[in-house]
Amino acid sequence: MQVKTQQDLIKFLQKLNQPIAKALSDDVARTVKQTMKEKVKEEVYDVYEPTMYSRTGVLGSEESMKSELINETTLVVENVRSDGDRNVAEVVESGQNYQFGFEYAGVPRPFTEATREELRNTGAHKAAMYKGLKSQGITLK
Repeated sequence: MQVKTQQDLIKFLQKLNQPIAKALSDDVARTVKQTMKEKVKEEVYDVYEPTMYSRTGVLGSEESMKSELINETTLVVENVRSDGDRNVAEVVESGQNYQFGFEYAGVPRPFTEATREELRNTGAHKAAMYKGLKSQGITLK
């Protein structure tokens, strides 16, 4: 498509929204979730062995991770692990509002920030976007 006018540019950019949304929903979401799984393991599970309870492992599973496009070009991925109406992910992240005392009560284990940092450092989400767009036939430089 040749872009000669502002209207042509708007049409061109609108045509990209659908492939961008698909790449975000498929490739980028998968990459972010995989990174979050690794960070939950490192920041939460690997720091201690529980003695008062048995781990379910659900916090680090994809079933606890929700990805949603909030518009055509913005993806949100969050850990929504809950126990009834308690937001378990938030409790672990903040270290606050545990229902019992133990060595990590009051100690934040910020796996979400660790996920963000890992993605900033590695650019894995950008590579996933590139791969997702390329697989749809969009040539990128």
